[in-house]
Formats: sequence, structure tokens, C-alpha cells
Amino acid sequence: MSYLRNLLALMSLFVASALLAQTYEYPFQNPDLPDEERIDNLLSLMTLEEKIATFSGLGVPRLGVAHPGSSEAIHGLVRGGSTDLENFVRVSQLDKARAQQQPRSELVNSTAFPQGYGLGETWDKEILKMVGEVMAVEARYHSWKTGRNCLVLWAPNADLARDPRWGRTEEAFGEDPYLVAELAVEEIKGMQGDHPKYWQTATVMKHFLANSNEDGRVHTSSDFDEALFRDYYSYGFWKGVTDGGSRSLMTAYNKYNGVPC
Repeated sequence: MSYLRNLLALMSLFVASALLAQTYEYPFQNPDLPDEERIDNLLSLMTLEEKIATFSGLGVPRLGVAHPGSSEAIHGLVRGGSTDLENFVRVSQLDKARAQQQPRSELVNSTAFPQGYGLGETWDKEILKMVGEVMAVEARYHSWKTGRNCLVLWAPNADLARDPRWGRTEEAFGEDPYLVAELAVEEIKGMQGDHPKYWQTATVMKHFLANSNEDGRVHTSSDFDEALFRDYYSYGFWKGVTDGGSRSLMTAYNKYNGVPC
């Protein structure tokens, strides 16, 4: 339920600005109330079907709540499209069309950064924060420009790259838990921003836990003791929450000590 509560917190921001000067039908619509109170109220009004629907990319239309949308963002906002110059010309045309109040069109370009391993090789926390900031700004802009929201970003990867044969090695920052944690924290800070109330985007750290296994990952179990759990496999995720402020996780495919993640 913690993921649902965090998702609803971001969803509720979409209705706040439009309701500032209105009489509120429900308490969750009032931005002056504490977040927890608003979320509790919204949950109390939702049916079981509506709660389930939020996990599959839907909002709560009956209550006027939009879904924030999501996107892969492991090395840049993934919104598709070519990097041909014609697309950059099209972006300027979209700006003109918006000025003329013409229907919105799809924005296809976003910034592509090096894969996680390349970013990890910089050993530079400031660069990772800048990468996070760019992805967040582009996610906000894309959502505003196209009407296709993508404010929940699937990043950073806090896994450890233990074996180059793992199919997600290129997503990870490296094999050292301290390095991975430090870089993940800064990227999270860049993505979510430093506003005391509103997030720029919501981060989704992945893949919890011990997902560095490609052969039979959907049924095998990663088994290890408490020391490896605390000092190695979970360290990046722990710091991402405690120091970075991330509030959601993408679970791994595998089991951990026999328990499906």
C-alpha cells in the first residue's frame, strides 16, 4: 500500500492548482490540508477496482484525479523518436502551434545520456545530479506539451553489476556498493528536486533485490546472509531512501532467500 499512497500523493498535485479558488467537494482536493490527511480521504473514496486501476496506468476519473504517468529513464527520458534534425524543426513548429492555440502534438525528442556504466565511470556526483535534473525537466515539459504524463521515472538502477553477462549490467553504475549508493542518491535528488512540498518527478529505484542474475531470473533465488544484505545488495537502495528521498521501488524478477521479490 505504500507505493499506492506515494502514487496518490503525486496524483493529487494535478488537481490542486485548478481547485485553489473553488469550494472543495472532498477534503483531498484542498491543498492546504496535510498530505496524509488528503491521501487517507482519497483512499476512503476509491473503490477496490479504482485502487487496482492506479497500478495499471489509470487515474480516478470519477473523482477528477489524473494519473501522473511513467517512463523509462535509465539514461534519459525514453519517449521515442528519432534524433534527426527534422524533429528539432518540428519542435519549434509545435511551439508556434501552441502559441496559435492549435491542437497539441507529440514531442519526440529527449536527451540521451551514457548508459549507467558510463555515468558511473565519471565518479562525479554533481554530474549525476545534473542528469537527474535534466530528465525531470524534460518529463515535466513532455507532460505539459503533449498531455501524455510521464512523471514517475524508472530510475535510478541501484543494483550492483556483479557479472558482465547480466542483461542489465549496462544500467548499473558499477560493482561497488558505496559508489552506486552515492551516485544513486544524487540522481534521485536531481530528479525529485528540492522543493519542500512538490516533487518534480517521482523516482523508482530498481530492481529490489539482488537482481544481477540473467539465467532463469524469473524463478531462481538469490541466497545470502544478513551481512551481504546490509553491506552489499541493499546498501544503494537504503541510501537512496534515507539520503536521496526516493519513496518507491521496482521489484526484482527473482526470489531473495526463497521469497519472491
